Amino acid sequence: MDDRRDFPASDLSQLVGSRLCHDLVNPISAISNGLELLALSGTAPSPELELIGDAVKDALARIRFFRIAFGAARPGETLSARELREVLGGIYGAGRLEVDWQVAGDLPRRDAKLAFLMLNVVETAFPLGGTLTIRQDGTAWKLDGTGRKLSVDDPCWQALATPGIVAAPPPAKVQFALLTQEVEARDGALETRIDIDALGLSMRIDLP
Repeated sequence: MDDRRDFPASDLSQLVGSRLCHDLVNPISAISNGLELLALSGTAPSPELELIGDAVKDALARIRFFRIAFGAARPGETLSARELREVLGGIYGAGRLEVDWQVAGDLPRRDAKLAFLMLNVVETAFPLGGTLTIRQDGTAWKLDGTGRKLSVDDPCWQALATPGIVAAPPPAKVQFALLTQEVEARDGALETRIDIDALGLSMRIDLP
């Protein structure tokens, strides 16, 4: 897949994201294949091999998720419903956060990018886990989250609520800036509602 075509130089960061994810998949997949060969050769299972196997699965799941969320999204490119669910299952399937993906069918890659950035942002508000429900309503994207604890004191949340401002977040919170840029690039409008008492948070993005 060539992510270079039809992409302006101003979006080089997305190309960098695609390149890093693409180049990391091969060596990590090689480790996974090596573990399978060890198993076929009769090597006895051990806690050490199980730990390596779990780490490899987690790394591959994150790479697939980040390539969609942070990588290039060319016009006309789509992702299948099956692939989207596989990616979400890989990164959220065994964690404290549950994602209820209420989106039917295939998606343009750019819509998938927007949805994954929303998930990546909102999950930071629920450090003890919870449920994130995401759906599409016409041209609007809606995400509702609930959990055992709600943490929205980070300055990134204040910057997200201020139209026209793209803050420079720490590396661990780069998804906040990327979501803001993506919404603005698509002439969209982002709205976030926080319910401290109900430990809930809702995000809505309206696209033209």
